[in-house]
Amino acid sequence: MAQILVLDDNADIVSLLRMVLEQRGYQVMTGRNGREGVTLLGQTPYKPDVIICNFLMPLMDGMTFLDTVRQEEDWASIPVVMLTALSSQDYRDAAFEHGATAFLSKPFRLEDLNATLRSLGISPTIN
Repeated sequence: MAQILVLDDNADIVSLLRMVLEQRGYQVMTGRNGREGVTLLGQTPYKPDVIICNFLMPLMDGMTFLDTVRQEEDWASIPVVMLTALSSQDYRDAAFEHGATAFLSKPFRLEDLNATLRSLGISPTIN
């Protein structure tokens, strides 16, 4: 089963993503900020197949989290999808410069999320 780590400080977004992704057969872990994401990555015996991360979060924002993930050898290859309301080209460029794999703007369509996951080779079943 494909595993997804969702990091967002908006409880509604987290609940929506958890519900939709679990209904599609993904295993979902969640955190409210980058610091929780680093803790989850450090505590789990496996690494997620993809991380969906908000840009602006308290304690550790998405860019700092992304920098941390890219510097850690065990996590550096995990695809990271930045999901944010900050949709200007400057934010998009910054996300990719810091190592984001994909970028989705809020509000997002579930079809776009599904297409992004498919483009990364992420499917709900074990290959």
